[in-house]
Amino acid sequence: MAVKVLLKKSKGADLMRSRTLVVVLAALVVVALSCSVLAAPATSKPGAKPAAAAAKDQKFDQKKVLEEMWKAPDNTVVGSVNGVKVTKGELLKTMWFWNAPSVLQDILNQKMIQQAAVKAGVELTWPELQAKVDESLKRMGMESVEQLLTQFRVTWHRFMSGTKISALAEKVVQKDIKITDAEYAEWIKARHILIRFPQDEKDKAKQEEIAKKKADEIYAKIKAGEDFAKLADEFSEDPGNVDPQTNSKKGGDLGWFSRGRMVQEFEKAAFDLKAGEVSEPVKTFYGFHIIKVEKLGKDASPQEKLELNKMILERKVPGQMGTWFTKLQSEAKMDNKLMPPPVKEPTPAIKPQPAPKPAPAPKSEAKPKAASESKPATPPAEKPAAPPAGEKPETPPPPPPPPAN
Repeated sequence: MAVKVLLKKSKGADLMRSRTLVVVLAALVVVALSCSVLAAPATSKPGAKPAAAAAKDQKFDQKKVLEEMWKAPDNTVVGSVNGVKVTKGELLKTMWFWNAPSVLQDILNQKMIQQAAVKAGVELTWPELQAKVDESLKRMGMESVEQLLTQFRVTWHRFMSGTKISALAEKVVQKDIKITDAEYAEWIKARHILIRFPQDEKDKAKQEEIAKKKADEIYAKIKAGEDFAKLADEFSEDPGNVDPQTNSKKGGDLGWFSRGRMVQEFEKAAFDLKAGEVSEPVKTFYGFHIIKVEKLGKDASPQEKLELNKMILERKVPGQMGTWFTKLQSEAKMDNKLMPPPVKEPTPAIKPQPAPKPAPAPKSEAKPKAASESKPATPPAEKPAAPPAGEKPETPPPPPPPPAN
């Protein structure tokens, strides 16, 4: 989806979405194997292509190389630097002592998530996994998995394993999320026409006057019955009105969006409209907008709700994923023998409160005091102030780990 001109401003760019959708790809840390696995001959035959040119002609298949090298003996050379060779055995030994504890933890976490999926009755289909891969590529602006693997120096196995577990975990979390009618009501489907302030005019008042006049003329055409989408294609100055893939215009279509996505003036005008209504020109930072609401979320069809469900879940799942994973870990009986056991914070001891002293018995001969002379009751001790909403109360730092033997 192209970035639309009316989304909230952010530092460094005028035309950016104010919030990021759904789910950031986790950092993948691996030890990269050298692309060269076999020693090149010392001399080349006449007419033979140089090694570099031959390498360019062949597409490097890292998955295949890794699978072949795994079957090779430990004395197989996997790389070299200035004539100093590194064998497969040395690589495996280094990987074991450097990465084995964290890799084992990754494996345990993956198996824990797989167990949770089985318990929840959730399975991941191949089309769902492929969609997740495509989503990752699109989000990161990459055209192929190979490009991603090269740029992030990660293996195909690592990428696919992480993507599969991530998609499986999301599906488990999604299963328990219920979307209410009130949430659908927070969305609308709309079109708009944007008339920008002319940049060749330096006087701001004149800029506004010119843009407003043009917007009013277009609004009059709409009120006279002309087609909104055709007018948007003819007059709108929103770059997002052009599909970057097909280079075709979109009739001002914004698709579905919710509250909090657009600049304030645009949002207020749009959500005040009923389905089919058109707003008068609305001034924002970008210029003047004419907005037409196509449909309200509360009136979405079953098919449209499927589309809305995906967008709503993209927002809700990341916020619940961390809580779900932490709970899963706390309930799991996990034993990583390559890492020290986690240090649990000691439960603070509760000091016993002294029992209240009994009140002294009243003296029979004492005269009762007048109400004006009686002492006021001792006020109860004030409770400590609660932390501000959204903030957790401070907790003492965990004790330092035990010294190494």
